[in-house]
Amino acid sequence: MKTLKCFPRLFCASMLAISLSATAQSWPTKPIKLITSAAPGGVVDIYARRHQPHLQNELGQAVMVENKPGASGAIAGDAAAKADADGHTLFMGSQNELGLIGQLGVPVRYDPAKDFSIVGLTIAGYPILMVNSQLGVKTVAELVAYIKAKNTSLDCGGSGTATIGHFVCAAFAVRTGSKIQYVPYKANVPAMTDAASGQVQLVSAFYSEVAPFIATGKLIPLGVFGATRLPLLPNVPTMEEQGLKDLELQSYTVYAVPTGTPVAVQRKLNTAIVKAANHPDVMDKVKAAGGVYFDMNLEETQAWQKRIQTRWNNIVQETGIKLDK
Repeated sequence: MKTLKCFPRLFCASMLAISLSATAQSWPTKPIKLITSAAPGGVVDIYARRHQPHLQNELGQAVMVENKPGASGAIAGDAAAKADADGHTLFMGSQNELGLIGQLGVPVRYDPAKDFSIVGLTIAGYPILMVNSQLGVKTVAELVAYIKAKNTSLDCGGSGTATIGHFVCAAFAVRTGSKIQYVPYKANVPAMTDAASGQVQLVSAFYSEVAPFIATGKLIPLGVFGATRLPLLPNVPTMEEQGLKDLELQSYTVYAVPTGTPVAVQRKLNTAIVKAANHPDVMDKVKAAGGVYFDMNLEETQAWQKRIQTRWNNIVQETGIKLDK
């Protein structure tokens, strides 16, 4: 009798498994929409369009990039979160849209942690803290000692409020107990130019942005906010190597789908994304920009993003940064 009672449930479970398998095998059945919060020509948009032809080749359907800039990424995030969970809508989002945005004071109508499943990595990057060469310091320890000895406050430039540069400057100040005043610029180029001339003493940027200033010796890289050293800057240690543990402010851009998308479809997406990301014309761009990429399956990608996002969330709480401040 127990076997008979269980039969309907077993039958339903079997039918569900068969249905999901059939869905994955037939998917995709129409063009795939790739939503990004970047404006046309922006860094994330460039990567979306570099991946586009390779994703199309792997998936056998057209991939249409749809730019939805504005509201610090909330417009794009909301549109992607509300899409049908059938695998035909992809979202290319960062630590901002997928975690920080609500904490920063931006009104959002979706839950970054609950409304998305991460399916693949696009690119990750490690910000670098740099100092004007005339200051005469070359390590984190020397910078902290300089600030304390002079009993002064240094200015740290970056591109706007609640940006990666802002978090780098603020987190470094909190962790080292140093007096550092953040100076927001409209973009990183004027911030780096002022740092090179001594108008501000510190600046944070990514390698692709600051490489010319490092090459001329006008800016000295003190440390990398990443898990490992950058291949293009092998002599520059990480913050952890210099005694600042858990100060990994890794920027990332990942592919996400609405929660509820069949896992089998997510796996197929992950496989296609990994192949697209490893294509030479994509990987060459990542390496030239000083970015990093990791081959990860679906579960590894989701665990990695959760770990990095948790660290970002903690930094927001630690620094108290808000967009409305």
